[in-house]
Amino acid sequence: SAIVLCLISSAQSIRWYNPEQAGFPVVQGQAFQGEEREGFYHRFPLRAKDDIRKAVWNLSRNTAGESICFKTDSKNIRVRYKTLLKKSMPHMPATGVTGVDLYTYDKDGNEVWISPKYAYKDVNTYTYSNIDPLNVKDDFKKYTLFLPLYNEVEWLEIGVEENAQFCFEELPDVKPIVAYGTSICQGACASRPAMAWSNILQRRLRRPVVNLGFSGNCMVESEMIDLIADIDAEIYIIDGMPNLYKLTGMSLQDTLVRAVQRLRIRRPNTPIVLVDHSGYPNAVVTKTAKRNQDYSLKSMDAAYKQLVREGVKELYRLTYEDIGMRAEMFVEGIHMSDYG
Repeated sequence: SAIVLCLISSAQSIRWYNPEQAGFPVVQGQAFQGEEREGFYHRFPLRAKDDIRKAVWNLSRNTAGESICFKTDSKNIRVRYKTLLKKSMPHMPATGVTGVDLYTYDKDGNEVWISPKYAYKDVNTYTYSNIDPLNVKDDFKKYTLFLPLYNEVEWLEIGVEENAQFCFEELPDVKPIVAYGTSICQGACASRPAMAWSNILQRRLRRPVVNLGFSGNCMVESEMIDLIADIDAEIYIIDGMPNLYKLTGMSLQDTLVRAVQRLRIRRPNTPIVLVDHSGYPNAVVTKTAKRNQDYSLKSMDAAYKQLVREGVKELYRLTYEDIGMRAEMFVEGIHMSDYG
């Protein structure tokens, strides 16, 4: 029938491109380029599997902080991809856990967000239709596709009009910022991938940010510090206090000091930023929250001052006051909304 012919014609009018077949590395924000991986989008190389805790390894399969850059003059763009984990969480929507996020630029270099239509099924789809941004230089535009924050991507394809130009962008030859942290670093609870703070930082600075956020599992153990030190970074951010306060045994101060000292052996001159606990909005009414928050802040203060006394250079601290979280910036008292 005419309807069937129309559907066939429509299906044939899209040409699909797979980042795995680009012929060169295209996953932005992915460290350890050139090393063997268990999965194309995994954040860690296969060699790390036996060295780190299973929980960290499983989380490293999530695509937090990763993106794909490409150029096309197509007015319509589709993305189809398969994910392997649950689509959403009680405190975080599917658009952040499983969704993708597309940006381009206007002629002045300002970001332009492209709004999608989407569906989460066995194969997830994002459709961007009639793209015709005002105030652009030319039709052959650069796009950045941010990948899911809390899901594992098995495969992904980008579709454009059959007669459109398309090419993947090579990775920039610059040192990345490396952010090692907790679920907050991984992206909880951004409503969409580009709103995770590591991706906001990448968009603002136009510099790759490697997101090594591992939900509930930033414990700065030596194996992780050694793995992070393998990355030749512009700067290291260590943002683990919302997990680290739970450590027993060796004091939290000592844990932080030893982690920095170990990283300094391998990377003597790279700046390191230590990040305070961002706090709990309910600390003013809940004794346990107040105790945990105070313990974290006092331990960080003592560790930072000890390291400075010991002569550690290029060491910086982002304080609780600098961060300045307020109650309306939290989803459930621990993780931040986009506002946070």
